[in-house]
Amino acid sequence: MDARNRTGKQQQGLALLEFLLTAPVLLLVVFAVSELAWAFHQYHTMTRATRDGARHVASNAMVGSVGVIFLDNGLVQEASNLVVFGNTLGAGEPLLPGWSAGDIAVSSPDAVHVRVQARYNYVPIIGQIPAFYGGEPFDVTFEMNGTVQMRAL
Repeated sequence: MDARNRTGKQQQGLALLEFLLTAPVLLLVVFAVSELAWAFHQYHTMTRATRDGARHVASNAMVGSVGVIFLDNGLVQEASNLVVFGNTLGAGEPLLPGWSAGDIAVSSPDAVHVRVQARYNYVPIIGQIPAFYGGEPFDVTFEMNGTVQMRAL
């Protein structure tokens, strides 16, 4: 009976030791997967909004039936607002944190196409990875870019 109790306590101590050794690795994997999913979500939101803005410009840029693309300031502002805020008025919060209409460029690369380019600085969940052994923290921000080109209708 004593030998059985002693073995159970030893096993509990061993399980605790195994958990303490593997927990940091498991937490690192969980944080890495979460950060990757957040980056994918932000990139998907940016590209979807850029596509919506390009569709808006493509459907409104053609002047009559003459086949000339005209990008006036009002249309460019509407497209920028649609990309950043999700509406042409520019009302409400940006779709992504820290995004502004200045990060959007609308152009016409040739006589029949319109192009909308978006730039966004990725905002991570955790901010910066701390430096465990001295030095500067590791910054995980980077710039995302999206370009959509469509034929004007």
